[in-house]
Amino acid sequence: MPRMRWRICPHCNRHAERTAGTHRVARLTVYAAHSTAIVLPARIRAYYDSTMSRTAIIGAGLAGLSCAHALQKRGVDWAIFEASDAVGGRVRTDIVDGFRLDRGFQVYLTAYRAAGELLEYAPLNFRTFRAGAEVFDGRGFTQISHPLRHPLSAIRGLAARPGMALDFARLAPMALDAVRHPILQPGVAAGSTLDELRRMDLGITTVDGFMRSFFGGVFLDRTLGTDFSQFQYIFSTFARGQTVIPALGMGEIPKQLAASLPAERIRLRAPVSSIARRGKSFAVRTASGDEAIFDAVVLATDMSAAHALDARVNARAWCSNVTFYWACDVGRLPAPLHQPTLFLDGTGDGPVNHAACISSVAPEYAPAGQSLIALNMVEVDWAAESMSSVTARMVVQMERWFGTGAMRGWRLLRTDRIVRALPRQHTADIHARPSTEIDDGMFVAGDHVTDGSIDGAVRSGTLASEAVLRWFNR
Repeated sequence: MPRMRWRICPHCNRHAERTAGTHRVARLTVYAAHSTAIVLPARIRAYYDSTMSRTAIIGAGLAGLSCAHALQKRGVDWAIFEASDAVGGRVRTDIVDGFRLDRGFQVYLTAYRAAGELLEYAPLNFRTFRAGAEVFDGRGFTQISHPLRHPLSAIRGLAARPGMALDFARLAPMALDAVRHPILQPGVAAGSTLDELRRMDLGITTVDGFMRSFFGGVFLDRTLGTDFSQFQYIFSTFARGQTVIPALGMGEIPKQLAASLPAERIRLRAPVSSIARRGKSFAVRTASGDEAIFDAVVLATDMSAAHALDARVNARAWCSNVTFYWACDVGRLPAPLHQPTLFLDGTGDGPVNHAACISSVAPEYAPAGQSLIALNMVEVDWAAESMSSVTARMVVQMERWFGTGAMRGWRLLRTDRIVRALPRQHTADIHARPSTEIDDGMFVAGDHVTDGSIDGAVRSGTLASEAVLRWFNR
């Protein structure tokens, strides 16, 4: 006799005890009825409910939420367990003294395919960065502009840097190809980005001045050891779309995903302490001692948390960053920072790798009359640096960039040390990624499975849901 389990219909939220048996025709018939508001006899609807399979999703980040969306759409019963007090994982926004502070500097790329298919862009009220960056070379700033969007600015910016102009001409075919033949997800491992850029015969000024600061900020790895397949994917994504942030903060992205899911199925403040196999099922136990039985489990946490729950998930290296959020009166903001653009350290002297005035991009991030500035560091060696020494060097650096007294009147709102910001994506790391299915009924999602981006996290959740469905239908 099959085990009886307590389940919830994902469409009408009605409870019933039902067997694990499945009748595909009945299930699809009632699913169609839910979708078209057709009223079916209670016996048929109850039989449909009895065929549902329960899936535990561990983690309410972008991977877990996207997995829940896909399972919900296909009529598979699910429940999310989230350790923290809100959805979002690493994509969260906090209100501090009236300012909106993302947990570390983050942006969204509108050319993301998987995330774009799931999100509604209009309600997010995206605010757009200028397509390009200002690179400080020790003497002043060089403006690097998107050649397809700002051709005149691109020509003017590189006119005084003939070496860089030649290098960007070498990159132009790759940019055009990215627009004509989009790379929608990373390909197979292809060696380090630095090696490939050298094969293109790019000059040291371009590689060390622009590539290390810009893409080092994207991958949080100034070594450019990131696998070239990841570089090509992100390069294509930047070339095809815009770089944006939601008006009310990056946390609005997971909030939107969660808003269309049944709230009672997302358990917050419910850290999972263990997952144990019970026959063909799994017992999921929380830190509070609660236990529930599920047919399948999706580990949608970051890779370190997933490894702690199941050692078969590789715990690979992380890339870290630190964001210093500063505030000042608008009148105290140096003139260049009024631009909605990114400023890069092309010297490598640091400590700041990239900086931006967030409120110049999205005024909603700061109270009226105030400015919010994010100064960002990557690869921080806190064993060799103290907070006071970093801040002192930061003041000197900003004065070199923006003039004497650049930070006068600024006040530090918060320092975000994100130790587990992105999984490192060197070629060896790509080869060590876990497969989506690690055992019968046990699945993995997260940016460590696909690629270290918002789109990678969303794509991984969708892939995990597809693997769950295939497993249920075996």
